[in-house]
Amino acid sequence: MRSFVSAVAVLLAILLTAVAVPAAWVDLNVVKEDGFVRLAGALGEDPDFQSRLAVAAVGSFEANVDLPEPVRNLASDALKGAATGMQSWTDYPQAWEETVRSSHKLNFSVGQQAEEAVTPTSLLLDIGPLVRLIRDHFASATGLRIDVPAESLVSLGEPSHRQLVERVAAFAPLWWIPALGACVSVLLALAAARRRPAVVLFLGVGGAALAALWTAASALAGGLVGNIASANSVAELFKQEFLDAARSGFGEWITVAAMCSGALAVVGIIGLLVTSRRSPGLSTASGRAGSMEG
Repeated sequence: MRSFVSAVAVLLAILLTAVAVPAAWVDLNVVKEDGFVRLAGALGEDPDFQSRLAVAAVGSFEANVDLPEPVRNLASDALKGAATGMQSWTDYPQAWEETVRSSHKLNFSVGQQAEEAVTPTSLLLDIGPLVRLIRDHFASATGLRIDVPAESLVSLGEPSHRQLVERVAAFAPLWWIPALGACVSVLLALAAARRRPAVVLFLGVGGAALAALWTAASALAGGLVGNIASANSVAELFKQEFLDAARSGFGEWITVAAMCSGALAVVGIIGLLVTSRRSPGLSTASGRAGSMEG
């Protein structure tokens, strides 16, 4: 019975860990604003993405301002320069970080959306900070200060995509529940086990299997999301770059999990070897004591 309880507890710990670790990663790196900024911030360094984003920002700027005829030629040259060289501006990194933070609030701040008159129906990328950046540089070049909208939104997908993100934002922060259950299961398995090194060994083997499962699942999920059609070229590039960054980030967690699992397996094997060497000695001593009593 002790062995049965220990085995069930080990399996339960592995199953709960399979849920807790990905959920924790998503919560820390996608749902939480600072994690999202770290993850998506690197996208602003991709030359292809920068170029398309700059073109989109310039297009939004042109669509929202009415330039006087005498300055249109000058404006045309300035906007062409922005479309091709905005990523080299010293204040571009800050504007991109503001873009990421503003976009995260639009897509993940459920309480804030509830207070708005109109709730967005799709995922959104707010390039307003980049449009304001173009406005400031345009003002420096022409001496004209032009008002632009506070937000310049680019749709990133369909309503179903937003519904999926809302579910993730609701359930990912609950990762601590399966994590706590996994810890309790491990303690129960160790307490009930007749041979604790065997429990440690099986936990290590199970962790290694989970690392392989997470690797395959992340590749499969990335392929499925990658096949979903995006609203436009900027959205498509953002999706692909973000998926690559997410796979790379979660891959680091998988590597750490695999290393820890390997260490547990080694500790378990060593423990089994040590206990197996002690057992014959104990049985021999017991036999000698019995013969002397006889």
